[in-house]
Amino acid sequence: MTIAQRYNAEAARLLPHMAESLAVKPTITTANEIDEIVFRRSEFLGSMACAILAMIEQQN
Repeated sequence: MTIAQRYNAEAARLLPHMAESLAVKPTITTANEIDEIVFRRSEFLGSMACAILAMIEQQN
């Protein structure tokens, strides 16, 4: 499972009402790329993405 797939799943679980706005292509392989893509949408979403990625990192 790619980092993007894990990220999308966690975003949908934690924030189902925002999952579409936070979603990225499942083929992305780096957390940095996810953060950059979502941050370009808005600073708020970028902050949420960063928090979700940190939670995923703690699960490892």
